[in-house]
Amino acid sequence: MPTSLYLAPRDPDAAPSRATLLGVLTELQVSAAALDEARFSAGDGFSRHVVFAGCAPHLVFEPPSDGSLSFCHVALHGPFDRPRLVTGPNTAKPRCPHCRARFDDWRSRLSSWQDSDPGAHCTGCGRDWAPARLDWRGHAIAGRVLIELRNVFPGEASPSDLLLQRLEQATAQPWHYAWAAYLDTVAPR
Repeated sequence: MPTSLYLAPRDPDAAPSRATLLGVLTELQVSAAALDEARFSAGDGFSRHVVFAGCAPHLVFEPPSDGSLSFCHVALHGPFDRPRLVTGPNTAKPRCPHCRARFDDWRSRLSSWQDSDPGAHCTGCGRDWAPARLDWRGHAIAGRVLIELRNVFPGEASPSDLLLQRLEQATAQPWHYAWAAYLDTVAPR
């Protein structure tokens, strides 16, 4: 399953405008030409602001002839009506942000959390949480808007401090990141 590096406001209910986000990505040259309404080719700044671990990552910036999405590019998702939770194949069990108890049954509850967000009841402390507020330890993320940096694998890369700083300055919101599976591209509403 292909994975991505996601960036989102720490407050999953925040919904900065797509124009603001695209402005930051364009200014830092993380994104370049539009591929469609929600996807953009990687710009010259992609490899400066996505910091790869290891000495020689193999980065593919041109779309493969087979039409797959296995190349570095940017997708903007949202704004959604409520936070969208994105997980991946290696997502660890989330923890309660209050008592740190693990949600061992999270996979069986995931589809209902994504469809109707009924809340996550912690058996450790008895508190109820929105699934977006659980501690996913960097392997899932939620937000009304998401920046997806595609073809970046878990633990392989992280955003530069400057990228996170500029997003925070432009949106007046602190940002964070996580690794998760590709999200179907959602055109703006």
